[in-house]
Amino acid sequence: MHYKSVIFAAFNTLSAFIILFMGKNSIGSTISYFFLGEYFSDALRTTITVVLPIILFFYLGNPEAAKGIGVGALLISLTDLPDNRLNKLKTALSSIIVFFLATLVVSSVLYHPYLTAAVVVMAAFGCSMFAVYGQKLSLIGTMALIVCTFVMGLHPARPLYFSSYILLGGVWYYVISLIQILIRPYRSLHHAIFECLMSSASFLNAKAKNYDVDVPLDPQQKEAIKLHIKVNQKHELIRNLLLTDKYAMNPDNPKGRLLLERARLLIDLYEQLNAVHYDYALVRKTLATGPSLKLIASLIRLLAKELEQLGRHVRSAKAYKGEVATNIEYQQQRIVLLQEMERLNESQRKIVLKVVSNMNDIVRIIEMIRGNERATEKHLQELSGKISYPLFITGDRFSIKEHLTLKSPIFRFSLRLAICFLFGFLLIWQLEPSKYSYWLFLTLVIVARPKFSITWKRNLQRLKGSMGGVVIGLIIIYFVKSPAVLLSFSVVFLLGFYAFNRLNYTVSVLCITPAVILTLGSYQGHFDHLVHDRIIFTVLGCVIAIFATYLFPIWDSQQLRAKITDAVTASIRYLEVAIQNHVDRNENQSRMARKNANLSLSGLSEAIDSASQEPMRKHIDFNGLYDVQAIIYQINAIITSIYLSGHHQPGQANALLVKQIISNLNKGTVLKNHALPRVDVRDLNHDDHSTSQKLAHIAALSDEFKRFSACFFG
Repeated sequence: MHYKSVIFAAFNTLSAFIILFMGKNSIGSTISYFFLGEYFSDALRTTITVVLPIILFFYLGNPEAAKGIGVGALLISLTDLPDNRLNKLKTALSSIIVFFLATLVVSSVLYHPYLTAAVVVMAAFGCSMFAVYGQKLSLIGTMALIVCTFVMGLHPARPLYFSSYILLGGVWYYVISLIQILIRPYRSLHHAIFECLMSSASFLNAKAKNYDVDVPLDPQQKEAIKLHIKVNQKHELIRNLLLTDKYAMNPDNPKGRLLLERARLLIDLYEQLNAVHYDYALVRKTLATGPSLKLIASLIRLLAKELEQLGRHVRSAKAYKGEVATNIEYQQQRIVLLQEMERLNESQRKIVLKVVSNMNDIVRIIEMIRGNERATEKHLQELSGKISYPLFITGDRFSIKEHLTLKSPIFRFSLRLAICFLFGFLLIWQLEPSKYSYWLFLTLVIVARPKFSITWKRNLQRLKGSMGGVVIGLIIIYFVKSPAVLLSFSVVFLLGFYAFNRLNYTVSVLCITPAVILTLGSYQGHFDHLVHDRIIFTVLGCVIAIFATYLFPIWDSQQLRAKITDAVTASIRYLEVAIQNHVDRNENQSRMARKNANLSLSGLSEAIDSASQEPMRKHIDFNGLYDVQAIIYQINAIITSIYLSGHHQPGQANALLVKQIISNLNKGTVLKNHALPRVDVRDLNHDDHSTSQKLAHIAALSDEFKRFSACFFG
């Protein structure tokens, strides 16, 4: 078999994975996004960085250096997440130091089995406690623990030499990574904006379905909420990448100011997407006759298509002149919709005008993003003076003392993982000796998560990926006998692992498993023994991790009441800000209220999804939970509509109605002996789209919330 045909076949396999697992968009655009995007280019750079020293030192006759530097670069690369220059430098220094110390300590005690067990069990606890100091150090701790398991498997003869090689591998990898970010400092930020636009396009497509009478509203609301969470996650990533970058936030940095303006426009865009009307049942009923609903849905889909087109080009600093938001088809359908309004009654006309106005605002924001238009210097100075950007960064509170208790989820998980490692050592000592027994500990580190739902999901993903990878590896071994060709395949599978590592864990395992089998089998032989141990120790690790979740458990089902309360509290605060006079609003407080309302709803949604996979799920009324979730989501959408309204006046907010809403959302705790007179929302005008009407709609929803949430609060 020729090398060209091998590489061609491997890339065909990789393309098949992409088609299967990258979503439901067109195959051509999906593949182009993948190969031209950040994930694949990073994967290609990382694969070359890892493989190059291995080839070089094997060629020079130093296999120990090849393994040490290769493993060091391979593992430390997994700590390299999208970030700005300063944060990436801090991550590099922390990772390199921690990896070197972990390797040196574990490799020094390897010839003393009981001491090795004690050291690694303590490392399992200590490295897991790194989570106290934030997500980045948590990842470094996890990878340091994986380094410990690799050291046990490689069993180096010279601890200091091997630790030095691991150190060199880490330094080598991060030198390349830091050079890349120095050349292209805003690459990750551009990619985050691209992903945010693509998620926003999906969200807008989901909104279009609300105007399709053939699509039930309840399932549609669930889809919209999931996409709402996804878009908010992209916004959070953009905030953390941009607002923590001192270089980008420098007022004298024109690129930074442009990116800051883009980020602001993305948030404004999302608010407009979220406010594309809100009472869809009323809209469907009012516009049941005539073509208005279909025209609105078609126009919204065209705007979604424009967002997708914009997303493909937004990673460039050049202005992009789109073809959809201002093209003939959009304008023609818009004209038809406006003509249709002449045949509508007053109520129908007000609804269509509201939607058209909303779409006009979306078009305006799209035009600004794609033309790289920036606000005036005066406006930027006003924003800089009003907005305290550090407030909007989601930080971590570092206090180890607060977590040295069983009440801390981090402490509970760290203790649980340490016990898993101890049990793993006891189990392995009862089995026949194997050089691949470290895969049990590797599996534990990867699949054992604090929450049951994530652990269960990771177990299924790892088992499916491992079994599928074993099958692929065996097929290749059966047809290919040349070690050089097998190693070529393993490099391509390593590329696939890196490319999918942040996208789809199952596919990444599906790639790394044959890469490991082909590499170790070509180097050491005994493919049958290798495959046998891979399956056995992977399954054992998964089983231990699942059963261990019942030890010091962390159940989301027990947090649902608190999550609902948090979401409602944030919504009430957002409402209070929205009904204020525009002039009296505090820019920081209003934007924080808006952000907290979105994040708390996302937290509730994630808790519901997690609880739905827990063992006690049969005892939870998930239909009621989904109703509560949908009501809070709708309330936030209406509040956003009030917040964005240029016609809102504080006097339009009926004080009694607002108090009634707050009382209902607080489960009636605001009322004393029911002394507050209730406002009958049926007496309010539902067609004027004023603040009063919107508050009436919120009041009706709050009544539903009070009824549905009764079973959760008693």
